Amino acid sequence: MLTGPAIRSAVEAGTIKIDPYDPDLVNPASVDVRLGNKVGVYTDWVECYEPGYGKVSGMSPEDGMYFRPLANILDTKKKPPFRVYDIDPECGWVLKPGIGYLMHTLERVSSDFYDPVLDGKSSIGRLFIAVHITAGYGDPGFPGNWTLEVTAQHPVRVYPGMRIGQVRFEPLQGEIELYDGHYTDEALGPVASRAYRQFRS
Repeated sequence: MLTGPAIRSAVEAGTIKIDPYDPDLVNPASVDVRLGNKVGVYTDWVECYEPGYGKVSGMSPEDGMYFRPLANILDTKKKPPFRVYDIDPECGWVLKPGIGYLMHTLERVSSDFYDPVLDGKSSIGRLFIAVHITAGYGDPGFPGNWTLEVTAQHPVRVYPGMRIGQVRFEPLQGEIELYDGHYTDEALGPVASRAYRQFRS
């Protein structure tokens, strides 16, 4: 994988693109990425109550959205119902056990020459937050923000702009074929599963 100085050189040369780029986020062998300001949930999986509607006793505005898991089943052959919310920068967002949240990186990280791999920060892991289920492995040519599949073992409040993960870059060998999958349009924010597209004839 690339070292920190090699990452800086690649950004300067344009072979790695990070937007916005802060050289202070570069580590000895990775670059930190921060949490974006939106979160999405599958509305077949959770029921949502919004602050101010009086549906949840004892809830304050600082609790943000309140979600209750539902017993419905998502169908991989169908486009999942999905809703995106803005995260208040002061109140943050409370992650609750038993719910999967689709969040995103503030940075857009891409490269046509290296393969990016994302993992959570160790300090995030020690809060028992997972930032992805299986999708920590990128592809050369993917152009957008990274969607994070976030779960938490305990209630934890997170905030936009905080360091949430780190990306390392692995050199590629052989002919390079750029990403051309289900998420080829530029992702700006959390993107729901498009597994249903594989069943189209």
